[in-house]
Amino acid sequence: MIPSSEWVIQLVVGARVDEHGSEPRYLPWAGYTRPITGDQAMRALRECELRWPEYEFRAHPIDDDGRQFATVGADIDRSRSTGLW
Repeated sequence: MIPSSEWVIQLVVGARVDEHGSEPRYLPWAGYTRPITGDQAMRALRECELRWPEYEFRAHPIDDDGRQFATVGADIDRSRSTGLW
């Protein structure tokens, strides 16, 4: 079940974790920065994956103030990387 919070789509920049332990960065993806539902986020991830297969995206929840949750434990990476969606 996808949480009912609001989500945005982000571009994943850099490796997951490099040899120096650096975390990846995430940038807003134009056209997908307005809050959407979890179901809409899953559809948007599929759309992004089909339109821009050379990039990696994730859906990320935002809180009521419009800020991204610092830790949520439910980041959803591209649908094919988990196989759950």
